[in-house]
Order: sequence, then structure tokens, then C-alpha cells
Amino acid sequence: MASKSNGSIVAVLDRVIGVPATSNDDDNNDTDKPAFLPSSKFSGSKAGYVFRTAHLGTGYYLDAPDASSVPREAKRVRLDHGNGHDNDNDNQHDVTAKPRSVRFDATKDSTHAIPPRQQPHHHHEQPTGEELLAQAEAEAANLPHPSSARHLLDAYSPKSIQSACTALDKTYSKNMMLRAQHADEPEKFMMNEVQLNDEIVSFKNVAVFLASYETIVDCGAVATFLALLSHENSDVAMSVINVLVELLDPALLRDDVDRAQLHEEKDNNTPETRLERRMYNIGLLGNAFVEGGGLEALASNLGRRCQGVEDTLTLLEYLLDLDRAGALRHARSDGEDDESPSVVASICKTKLLSWLLNRIGMSNHRADAEDATASAPISPAVLRLHASEVLATILQHEDYSMKQCGTRLASCPEYTSAFNEGDEKPRAADATVNGQNGGEGAMVDGMEILLLSIAAYRKADPQIEVECEFLENVFDALAASLLRADNVADFVQKEGIELMLRCIREKVHSGGGALKVLNFALSGSAQEGASETETTAENNHPSHPNQIYKNACEVFVHAGGLKLLFPLYMARKSVIPCPAACSEGGSELAKKAMTGTNGAERSKRAKRAAHARKKWLAEVEENVINVMYALTRHIEKDSKYDSYSRLLVKFVEEECEKCDRTIELCLKYDEKARISEYQYFRSDEAEEAEQLGLDVDVAALGAKLRGGGDIFHRLCAILSFACVGSGRSHGHVRDQLKLQGSSISVIKESLAEFASLLVEGSQKTQIEYYLSNI
Repeated sequence: MASKSNGSIVAVLDRVIGVPATSNDDDNNDTDKPAFLPSSKFSGSKAGYVFRTAHLGTGYYLDAPDASSVPREAKRVRLDHGNGHDNDNDNQHDVTAKPRSVRFDATKDSTHAIPPRQQPHHHHEQPTGEELLAQAEAEAANLPHPSSARHLLDAYSPKSIQSACTALDKTYSKNMMLRAQHADEPEKFMMNEVQLNDEIVSFKNVAVFLASYETIVDCGAVATFLALLSHENSDVAMSVINVLVELLDPALLRDDVDRAQLHEEKDNNTPETRLERRMYNIGLLGNAFVEGGGLEALASNLGRRCQGVEDTLTLLEYLLDLDRAGALRHARSDGEDDESPSVVASICKTKLLSWLLNRIGMSNHRADAEDATASAPISPAVLRLHASEVLATILQHEDYSMKQCGTRLASCPEYTSAFNEGDEKPRAADATVNGQNGGEGAMVDGMEILLLSIAAYRKADPQIEVECEFLENVFDALAASLLRADNVADFVQKEGIELMLRCIREKVHSGGGALKVLNFALSGSAQEGASETETTAENNHPSHPNQIYKNACEVFVHAGGLKLLFPLYMARKSVIPCPAACSEGGSELAKKAMTGTNGAERSKRAKRAAHARKKWLAEVEENVINVMYALTRHIEKDSKYDSYSRLLVKFVEEECEKCDRTIELCLKYDEKARISEYQYFRSDEAEEAEQLGLDVDVAALGAKLRGGGDIFHRLCAILSFACVGSGRSHGHVRDQLKLQGSSISVIKESLAEFASLLVEGSQKTQIEYYLSNI
């Protein structure tokens, strides 16, 4: 029965490959001589045989019949055992072989051409179905699988992980040796490189078992990964990055089900301990990568023209998220927390910041579009969007804003890479620091790149959602950078204030982001203020933060900013910037939801759009208030361009209508702050804090400030500026407060609370001055 089944399989294979059926007599004649005599070396000629290496191994093959006797169907099917592809060329005398290629991942479009091997002039014998079946059985029984490391990881035991790491290191060492010996013969190391890639990809399986990360680090696999990042084959390097993206995904902290918990005691298996264990394991791998020079390797890899840019940006984003979540600090030993630099500090030591700025400044048309359609499945617009997200995350980190790392955006070192293949320069590259274009010492002017990216939308709205998100990220990055006084000086010098005012004047989508940037550019921070230990000469130096922000406020007034600011302060609808139609807050659905007054039920989508619209308007109002407070804080009587009197007279003109508006806003935000404080005291959060022994009053104050108390403090300071500077305004404010059933004591209480929250410096001194003179 088995022989009959074997015979049917052979018959099917014969029909598939096109071997014609023969009579029994022919079969008996063919069996007189075996088709193949195995022999490891040549032992002399044999009649009717040819010594060679082919699909059955090394030995003596029966001499092939004349090509004319092969049927037409068999000529169409030729198995090329060198590259594994079918040869569809009907012309048997065509000696021009096509280049072969190898592709590691079907989702990637990169292909590496391999020179054709010299084909022998004689014709190979077409194997029969029985021979193919015997060959397949022999390969399945005896030959090792090229990706055997994948099976080593199925058990997830430390021994299996250790074996896989050792196998990867050996395969990589062998690959380097083969590449050195056969640099001009890629076919000699092609199969080894395929095996190397398979072993790298197999480490993705470890992502479901975080307890094995410690074994991976101890076995030195991270060092092998770092070495593979500089591999000549970009597909190998990209596979490593793709594996690291899987292993360092922050989602594993909340979604992973650690199999090690099955072996732990029940009392040591609470959700808190499982989270700590996962944070420790993933933090170990992240620290090993960063401390081993992984960020420098990533920066160098970004110089390649390949599809790995998106994965590289994702890996950077994951590392930043893990650092912010505290996983990297949690994995460090005691005593190293304060000394070890953050991921942002390590990034600032590389040239990643320059590459991100260059990517943001690249043109989104022509050359980049052609490059995207030719070699990358991801459009340049999406890459620019992702680069802007990572840049904004870096600049918003406290280490950069507090000047603990990084330099001014206007003088970032130029990006270079060993793999740099001449990428397109950004539009701002023509205006580098000191007029240097390329060469040693050239700088990337990141401030100008960000301003140029915003300038493209100063008169028109973004048309698609990707452009809208990109513009918002650029505004976030620019605003965060302005927490450093040195960046503010460059911003003012490059006419950034004038550009923001143009965006506001056009009432387009960019106007909302421009108000946020002006808020950061003019406000400064409490830490930047003058301290009591500094002398007057130091405070008045042009490079002192106080003088930098004062100069920015003076430039704002001189550029006509008050003409645009006060109509916004008065909430005139005709001057409020409108969100773009591609954004949720600017959609037609949001407009209809805001104007609907019939009380009809709205869909969830309409409610979400209306909420986005309200959030946009609230942010515009808060940014306007913050800009107004910054002007009253930094502008003094000796300011240039007669700024002090020009600002003060605005509160007196039109029968003190600006003072009336300030009182209206004060009462509005005071009510919001009190409601937020009351809601906190009534919440379960306050009860839990009291049970834990925390200071409930401090927590309630935080809820009050977030609910509107911080804006209320600033409005009271604005009102105090008008009252102290003008007696007419002071009397008008007292009368209006009485009409509202309030008194000046509300303003004084707010100022006292505001002063108690500030550190010693010029800002606190000013608030105390208002408190004593109002």
C-alpha cells in the first residue's frame, strides 16, 4: 500500500514538472545505470558519467541526453538551485544570465543585486519526480534549518536564550570573515547573511517574556546588536532596529503578562510587583543600549537612504517614553540615579538633534516625493511629522530647558554620518552660522529652520491632517525651546516676533500657535529672574535673562503687537484666529455644534468637535492673558520705544474698558478656581490622600491652580499694574468691584497667595510692590 502511495506521489510530481510517461521497457533500461554515484572526491573517469556538484550532492552524474530529446514542456521548467527561482527563458542557448537578488523581508522594498554565476555550457539533466521526492526527504532529515536560532527561543529558558545569543555572535563573526575573504563575490556569503538576518528577527519572540531581558544583557547580545547596526548591509541594521522597537515598546509595561509570575509565590505577585519587575527588566535593556553607544549608532544609521528611518524615530520615541516613565532609573543600582544622564542628555551629545532639524526643514515636494515613491513606502510628509514629534519631546524635557544639556538651536553642529549619501539639505541650510556652508565647523541654524517651517503657513491653513499636526509639533518645539533665554535672544534677532504677529493678523490656523510661542518668548520663568544675591550691574547686563525678556517685550510693542493683542483681550470675534478645516475644532461639524441652540441631541462626533472648538478658544484666551501679564511684568518706565506709557494708556482709554474686561475675567477665573478646589475636597482622591497621610490642603491648592487659579493670579497682577500706574484706573476699578458686589480685598488676597508661591526674585518683588501700593 505504501509503495502504491509513493508511486502516485511520483506520478503527480512527474506531471507537475513536465516529465513524459514512459513504458515499462524504458524503465528497465534506465535502471541499468544509477543516475547518481556519490563520491566526495574525483576518483577517475567513469564511462557515461560526469563528475560534478549539483542538487544531489558531489559525485558522478549520469551524462545528460541530447537536448533535442527533452520535451517542449520540460524545457519551460528549469530549477535553478543556485538562487531558488524558476528559469522561464525558453531559449536554451541564451548564456546571458539575469542578476539574482535576495530580499530579507517581504514588507521591505530594498533589494540587493547579486552578480550572476557563470553557467556551464552543457545542459543539466531534468530531475524526475522520484528524484525530487528523495531530495526533499534527505534535506528534511539531514540538513540543518538555516534559522535554527528561532527554535532555540521557543522554550524561553535562560539556557535557550543563552544559546541563541551565542549562535547570533558566531553567525555574525562568520559573516564578517566571509565578507572579508570574498568581498567581490556576494554569493559566497549570501546564505550566511540570510541566516544572520533570521537569527536577528527571531529575537522578536522574546518580547512576550520580559524576564529574559536580563539574560540577553548578561550574554552580551546588546553589544552584538550595536555592532550589527554598522553592518554594510542596511537590511541587517534595519532588522536590528526593528527588533529593538519590539523589545522596548512601552506598551509592554502595561500589557505584558509575565510568564515568570507563574513561578512566583502568590504574595509576591501583586500588580505593583509585576509592574516593578517589568520596569526593571525593560529598563535593563534600555540602559544597556543607551550606555553602550546605541544613540550614536542610531544617529549614524540615519545617514543611509533606506526604509529604517521610521523605525529609528520610533525607537527614539520609545526610549524617551521609558525614561519619562522612570523605567531606566528604576533599573539602575542605588546611588547612580543622580549621576546617570537622561536619554535627552545623551541625545544632545550626538548629532541627532541636527538630523531632526534637517528633516523638518526638508522640502516636501519634488526631490523628496520622487525619493519616496522610488524607494520608501512612507511619504516625506509623514517622516517630517514623526521627526517633529520627537524634536518637540526632546526640547520639552526639563534637562534641555534648564540648560543641563544641549546648545542653542541656532548653533547646532552639522549632521554627518559614515553612511551619508548626500541627502537633500534643508531650506535653511544656506544660512548657516558664520556664513559657513559645509566643511568643518559648519552649524545648523535650527531656529531659522523652525521659523521657516512656520512661515509657510503664515497666510494659508494646512490642507490635510498630517500638515496640521506637523505645524502644531513645530509650534510646540519652538515654544519649549524659548524656555531658555539664549534661544529667546536668537528668536528676537531673527524677527520671530514679527512673524508671529503676521500669523495672528491673518487670522489663520497658525495664529493660535503663534500666541503660544509669544507667551513663552515674553514670559520667561521664575528661575530666570534676578535673585537677591545678584548685583544691579549683573541684572542690567544685556545677556542676563531679565534683560533678554525685557528686550523681547519692547520689540513686541515696537512691532505693533498692542494693536493686535488688545482686540483679542477684549474677545472680539472678528480677530480671533480660526482653526483649520482639517482640524477637529475647525470642521463644519464643530461650527454647527457651536451655533446650535435648539437643544437637539448631538452625536458623539459632534460633541467631540464642539469640545475641540471650545478648547481652542480657551487656549487662545489663556495665551492672550499670559502675554498681557508678561508685558506688565517686564516693561518698565525706562523701557525703549516708550513702551511703558503706550501699554498703560491702553487701560485708560475708552473709559477704562480694558479695566472692565480685566475685572470680568478676574471674577470668571476666581469662580472656576473655587469650584475646582471644592470639587477636589468632595472627591475620592482627597479621601485617599488623607488616608495615606498626605497634605490634602497642598493637593487642593494644586487642583485650584489647574482649574483657573494661576490665570486668576496673573489677571490680578495685570489689574494692579493699571491701578498703580494710573489713579484714574484705580478709582474706576474700585467702583466697578463694588458694583459687582466685591471689593479690592479680593485682588489683595490673590496677590498675597501669588507671592507666596513664587521663589525669591524680581517677579516676587514686583507682586509685593503691587500688594503694598494698591
